[in-house]
Amino acid sequence: MGGKPLSIVDPARVRVVFVPVGRVRHARFMSFLERFEHEDVVQLRDVSPDNRPHTTLFSPLAFPNGRVLFDIGTSIPPTAHLALSPFEIYRQPFVVVAVADGKEPQPSLGIYGQNPKEANNNESENTLSKDSIDSLLQYRDQLASDFSMALVHQVLVFDCDVANQRLPDGIASVLSPAKSKTTTIKTVMCDLTSQLLAEMTSLARSLQELASIESPKAPRQSIQRPLARYFDTSRPASADPNLQTNDAQRSDHRMSMPAHLLTNLGSRSSTPEGRPASPSSGAQTAPINVNGTTSSPSSPPSRPTDVPRPMSRDRASLQGFGSNSLSERERAKQRGRISIVMGSLYMLAGRWPDAVKEISDGAAVAKANNDHMWHGKGLDYLLVVCLLYAWADFDFRIPPLLHAATEKTGASSVKSSKDTPASSHADLKGTSTTPSRDASLTNLFGLLPELVTSIQNLYSRAWTFSEDKLPQLSFSDSGLRFAKLLTFIENSKGKQTDVIMKQIAVNMPSQPDIAQAATLTNLPSKAELTTFLFRSFPSPGIDDSLTVADRTRILAEIASILAELGYHRKKSFVLKELLEGLVPALVEARKRGAADMGVHPAASLASLDAALFGVRDTRLYVPYGESETGIQNFLDSVCSAYGVNITTGPNTSSKDIGTPGDAPEGDQTAATVLSDSTEVIIQRAFSQASSRYFGSSELKTDILRLCISVCEALPDLEGVLRFSVELLRTSGSGIAPGPEDNNGSPSLSIDGQLRLWNNISRTVGAARQLGVKHFAAEYWDEFLVRGIEIVPSTSNIPRPHAIDDLESVNKSGENTNSGPFLYNPFGQSGPAKTAKPVLAAGEEAEIRVTLQNLYDFDLEIESIKLVLNNDGHSIAAQGLVIGPYRTQSIFLNARWPKNGSTSIPGCIAKIRGCRQRWFPLFNEPWAPKIDIKTMQSTHTELQSENRPHDRDFQQRKGMRTPGRPVPSSLDLEVIPALPNIVLKRMSLSQSAIMLLEGEKKTFKMTLCNASESVTADLILLTFKDSTEAQLRAAMANKELPPSGLHELELAAAKSSLRWLREDNDEPLTISPGGEVTFKIEVAGKPGLSDASILVSYAHLGVPRSHLKGQFYTRQLSIPLTITVNASIDLVRADLLPFTPAFAWQNQQRQTSYPSPPSSAKSNVSTKARRPASMSMRSKSSKTINNENRFQALLSRIGLSPNDKSHCLLCLNCRNSWPTPLSISVQVRSPSTTTNSPQSPASTSTTSNPSTNTKISYTVHESLQPGHTKRILLLLPRIRLPHPHLPIPTPSSKKQFVVTAAPKQSYEAQLAAREHFWYREELLKQIHATWTEESTGRTGLVNLRGMRLKRGMVAVLGLGELEVEMALSLFTSDGSASEIGGVEQTSPSKYLVPLSTPLTLITTLTNHSPHPIHPLLRLQPRLADLTTQPGHLEAEQNQKLLIHGLLQHVLPVLVPGASAKVEVGVTVLGRGKWVLGGVVEEVRAFDYEEVDGDDGLMRNGKEERERRVWAVDGVVVVGRG
Repeated sequence: MGGKPLSIVDPARVRVVFVPVGRVRHARFMSFLERFEHEDVVQLRDVSPDNRPHTTLFSPLAFPNGRVLFDIGTSIPPTAHLALSPFEIYRQPFVVVAVADGKEPQPSLGIYGQNPKEANNNESENTLSKDSIDSLLQYRDQLASDFSMALVHQVLVFDCDVANQRLPDGIASVLSPAKSKTTTIKTVMCDLTSQLLAEMTSLARSLQELASIESPKAPRQSIQRPLARYFDTSRPASADPNLQTNDAQRSDHRMSMPAHLLTNLGSRSSTPEGRPASPSSGAQTAPINVNGTTSSPSSPPSRPTDVPRPMSRDRASLQGFGSNSLSERERAKQRGRISIVMGSLYMLAGRWPDAVKEISDGAAVAKANNDHMWHGKGLDYLLVVCLLYAWADFDFRIPPLLHAATEKTGASSVKSSKDTPASSHADLKGTSTTPSRDASLTNLFGLLPELVTSIQNLYSRAWTFSEDKLPQLSFSDSGLRFAKLLTFIENSKGKQTDVIMKQIAVNMPSQPDIAQAATLTNLPSKAELTTFLFRSFPSPGIDDSLTVADRTRILAEIASILAELGYHRKKSFVLKELLEGLVPALVEARKRGAADMGVHPAASLASLDAALFGVRDTRLYVPYGESETGIQNFLDSVCSAYGVNITTGPNTSSKDIGTPGDAPEGDQTAATVLSDSTEVIIQRAFSQASSRYFGSSELKTDILRLCISVCEALPDLEGVLRFSVELLRTSGSGIAPGPEDNNGSPSLSIDGQLRLWNNISRTVGAARQLGVKHFAAEYWDEFLVRGIEIVPSTSNIPRPHAIDDLESVNKSGENTNSGPFLYNPFGQSGPAKTAKPVLAAGEEAEIRVTLQNLYDFDLEIESIKLVLNNDGHSIAAQGLVIGPYRTQSIFLNARWPKNGSTSIPGCIAKIRGCRQRWFPLFNEPWAPKIDIKTMQSTHTELQSENRPHDRDFQQRKGMRTPGRPVPSSLDLEVIPALPNIVLKRMSLSQSAIMLLEGEKKTFKMTLCNASESVTADLILLTFKDSTEAQLRAAMANKELPPSGLHELELAAAKSSLRWLREDNDEPLTISPGGEVTFKIEVAGKPGLSDASILVSYAHLGVPRSHLKGQFYTRQLSIPLTITVNASIDLVRADLLPFTPAFAWQNQQRQTSYPSPPSSAKSNVSTKARRPASMSMRSKSSKTINNENRFQALLSRIGLSPNDKSHCLLCLNCRNSWPTPLSISVQVRSPSTTTNSPQSPASTSTTSNPSTNTKISYTVHESLQPGHTKRILLLLPRIRLPHPHLPIPTPSSKKQFVVTAAPKQSYEAQLAAREHFWYREELLKQIHATWTEESTGRTGLVNLRGMRLKRGMVAVLGLGELEVEMALSLFTSDGSASEIGGVEQTSPSKYLVPLSTPLTLITTLTNHSPHPIHPLLRLQPRLADLTTQPGHLEAEQNQKLLIHGLLQHVLPVLVPGASAKVEVGVTVLGRGKWVLGGVVEEVRAFDYEEVDGDDGLMRNGKEERERRVWAVDGVVVVGRG
């Protein structure tokens, strides 16, 4: 009864119902009941027999060793159970006990209770008044009327000491536990047993007088409404002030439990005592008599206890024994049935020998008359009696009828494949002595598989071949009892000991004694047991008499047995069937209960709780008693069978959230922190994610939906929340996906997810409307927080620096090491790259928190804040919404008051509908890695590890498992306070400036220290512009030639901005609240679009020389928008050769007109000797205008000794600005210094004019918008002593520069270097500027875009070996004399007389840094050979006479040395000849020369080719 599990000996248990009377607290009522449950077995030797002579039929003296087993409960059997009597007469209650509390004031019973002081003063006066006794007697009579089927009606007054007072029959007192003896309750039970045995005589007599007993039939109505008179709902419970309690007193609230019967004895009480209670799971009907009639609820007691039992109370029909009434066969069948019922009464009374005799006789008669149903019931009773004998440790004989039942079994026998032949069983029928208990028990266990199958087959045969159709309830119960017995024997391997028999008979848990146990070998297999068990499965639609409660109980028993057999999957399907049948019944019961109370079904729970517990308002009350905890544990076990591990958070129940209820809102208790510890969260996340790999997701979803339906039908709001959350969690992925991972979507549809989310919100809202606080769900995703980082802010995040960083910059912040590649520690923008972020104490930091929502509905976050260590303070954000299926960033502010190391491990968030809890940070993606081979063992381990509140267990075992998610934290370093410099004002409008290329402008900016207490004593300015990124990207190309890399680095080394500081020697500081103005210069640079001024500042507190350790700076970035427009563009540049005739003529004039001494200091002093038309314009200015440009230029060349050879530079310039611009090009005198291998870096020059540079002349041009003009410049040719030096790199001091450019030949590399150096020398000689006359704006023209093409180097440069030829008259001493008679018309043309001896003087000068060994080859030829006829060539050659050798080997010419060769020449006839030749190098000398930037050295002996120089020579014209 009362939800106790089935037992094989249930037919031998006497049902006892305890009901409360008057005011009894639930806790005390259960304590009274518990005292009697420990004394549920009474030996007959302890029972005093009744002294009445007509009540000796069941006298305990007949078998004093017998025992009466009681089944003590609190509920009345439903109608379907009572309808099985007398076929199963044990189902009806035989004893009804009314319990009254002697310590409670109960005016209706005449009991007013006592306080402790009165109890001490009046111990001797503990008596019940006459009115109290009359009230109790009246209640006992009412009890006898209401429970007319019971045989004993007793009223017990607990904790009432009336030992000196004699109470009437039917009333007894029970002492309190403090005053009771060990035999007090046992004595009461013996007295009840004595009354029971006496009253059973009347019942047995009436049964024996019956003519027939009908087999049980299913009642017409399986479920009936409870009797309304058991409830007093006319007055609300709140009307009685004694019943009004608060929430803290609910556990001890006065109540009548179970609530199937409440007191309504108002004859002597001023106020009604009855209160409505929760209806039981079974239906309530009026008592049914033995003859099957229903007694009237208001009928008086049927008889006194000493009057024989009237026939009207018998349930069976009474028919006479006339000759024409029944046939002999039918009368025999009825006698057999009566005998079986009598045997069951003897079994209940503990008279087991009489029970065996009566049952055996009745079963034999039933077998003979094919009364299959009663035959099977008789075998069932005989089996129970044999087990009772074995349990009581008595020797017994197996009844022969049991052996006969096993001779023929049905097709569905549970016979094991290991069964031995029937002859192997000991046949005890013919023995004269009773066999031993162990032998009989061993044989009985051997008979069991066939015996239980025979009994079930008999029940089935009765359904098929007769009108007796056994109800499904009786068939399923008997099958479950047999299956449970076989399962226990299977699990114990057939062992038989006293301990094992206690487990079989009275369900006493104990471990079997393996040492003394015997083992059977013919046990059925588990599969055979399962087949037998499922015969008891109630099929829907076959029998409507099976109520929902009975069907639920039967399915639960089947699931329990399957669990013991280890068939968990079968168990899960049975439990699912149980829940599917339970939901409609719960919904219907809820509707009917609400209709009875006159409320809406949605409010029935709150109203019912208010009525039961005396709550003033209708707030939701969620008691955590046995029934509530049981349904939760049951549903959890059902889900666990499907592989769903229900997670219970620390605050999901009322008990958990009741503790922090008095704390301020948002405070976390110690229990919450422990349950939300990182170790527990990791274990929970791993278990939840790993459980998704076990079982079917569809089945998990179905069972969770079913659990939600059950909780909604109860209604259980907490259960709705728990299982809705679990369904969301189970359908989700349970992982922390990466940025490119698409496996995080839930398996539920979007509509299903939205319904669950709305269900959670609606449930929480309903609970809050009912006044329940702290009612919230557990959030379903442990990976809510996926990222925490400091928001990159250039001005707020401090940057660490070493002391050496101050040595790399000057006071203005400029990098002292030139070059763009050298690291400037104060010129790096953006967030600093440190081991961990650094913040200043006392200042707020903006922190980005990345949240994850893997579900397809909006996630509403009511509040969220950071968890900060080291006394940090976080400002919570409220009212945030995370969109469906995304990661979203939010921004929170935090502040630390003191410096030190700290960290941010996660966040505390309050999700709508969920409790506020702690979420750790999971930065890295994670998904469980499950080995398919070990899935089953891992699943078992996960189930065993599902203990989230055991912190030590998690630390010992949970964290050792590999593959678990690893939490992280954001580590921070808090440093002392720093100044805060901000830009106060700037002279530029909107921080923008417009420039032309080459133009420079200045502006001012004012900085202010916004700090209140910290001084900025270190201020450094660095600049960055948009061209740096482009230049760095171009320089990153490893295939660049050295010349291209040089150009890029030279452009990168020139900053577009510069700080114009006047007081360079004074330290710059900004006091708190102070201001400082800076002057910045901006230069127009091609490609410049924006720039940044980086102001690095810090508070050192000490001089730089005394600074120790690390220091931190802040950086203020001031952006500028710069627009650079084109001005003058160099379109093209060409170098053309220029004749030396003009220089020679100027030299001849200078020789003819010697210059005065006063003008010798100037290189243009010879102009005075020129004609007046030329010298007058050149004296006043060096500026050359268009009208006299060429005249002035030509008159100036050749006036200096080194100004002999010139070239012409053509510059094509275009005006790209929309207004006219004038351009000025300065030509400087050649530098006297030349490149040398000792100082290659000195060749890196710029186009800016130097103060020491002498300007030869300036050319001015005016350019209209969009027009292009050509500017001609006459430049002296250049001779470089080292044209093949390596190309330098301005930013690098490396010895070697590795390049990925294609390999070039040695000659190509030399040519590239030669081009580079001549271009550098050319750029030194010219300088161009532009001017806008209308505005006065000026700037530089970028000439570095000039490139030298092939052949232009030969035009610009002079060779290493200089060869000069001249003619003179031959003298007698062999020396050349002044030219006489020889006219020189040009530098290389002579008019000579015929037949006059001449001397050709050839001078060789070595201008290279290496020695040259020359070989001169003279090659005279006709000047116009191509225009002369061929036959005249030989004739003309005969007219030129050469005196000497044409080939001369000269000595080695060291650097700077010269050598002359004189050859006699005589012209014999008229003609024109060219006296030229070539100079060859005789041998190459052993010297080493740097081959390139790769550092490879080339030896002069290795494959060095001899050089050859061509000599143009002189033209000789003979005249007559």
